[in-house]
Amino acid sequence: MKHITSLENSIIKKALSLKQRKAREKEGLYLIEGLHLCKEALGAAEDIQVFFVKESVLQKAEDQDVKDIIEQSQEMGIKITLLSDNVFDKLMDTETPQGISGIVRRRIWDSESFFGADKRKGHGNLLVMDRIQDPGNAGTLIRTAEAAGYQGILVLKGTVDLFSPKVVRSASGSLFRMPVLFTESVKETVELLHSRQKRVVVATPHCDNFHFQVPLDKDVAFVIGNEAGGVSREFLDMSDSHVKIPMSEPVESLNAAVAAGILMYESVRQNFHKEAEEKK
Repeated sequence: MKHITSLENSIIKKALSLKQRKAREKEGLYLIEGLHLCKEALGAAEDIQVFFVKESVLQKAEDQDVKDIIEQSQEMGIKITLLSDNVFDKLMDTETPQGISGIVRRRIWDSESFFGADKRKGHGNLLVMDRIQDPGNAGTLIRTAEAAGYQGILVLKGTVDLFSPKVVRSASGSLFRMPVLFTESVKETVELLHSRQKRVVVATPHCDNFHFQVPLDKDVAFVIGNEAGGVSREFLDMSDSHVKIPMSEPVESLNAAVAAGILMYESVRQNFHKEAEEKK
């Protein structure tokens, strides 16, 4: 097991650079930290480049979870590097690090692999992020989409970096498993979805249909817009349906992640109802 005590070490310099979006995009790598994410990465068979372990944590007999990860990683041929406490803490984004972190290679999806990854009972629903800016919202959207059984997520240019530490933490492991496809424009996105027989449904308060009045059980692509400006005008014009969530005055809008959760679970409800009816 390699032992690093200097911030000038080339491995540490590379790891520190991954705190910046430019470096993450150039290298195709990103940082994860904490017991939960490291376990999730192992379970999802991610391309883990290295695990970093804090020296003082490894020395504690009670830190069996860290030791289990080390043992499993060694069996899988994943590099383990021991860091002095000051070097490890410098790498971390959280105030109370748990003593283990890693570098993971991001998975690249093209349209064929993305649409071919549907293992969700054929419902084929998708989530579309239209310039979502808040890292917490982005991570929650990813997590909720997986929980609702969605096929994957399309991410438009202008959305927050999904591989930033805050988004990775907020997604809580779902980013390892959910197919993610990046698109450049609304036109490209809508044309791609239509070519795959998906209906584009936009959430906007400026329409007549409530979300529970529209068929959402399968092959729907929900578009969730920017927190400040909502869905773009182009999406509104090119979409197949508009839906809104009923709200009591004077509330005019909901948090983007909350709204998306309501919409996605309406599709889950409709699927349960449809399957129950078919069994009668």
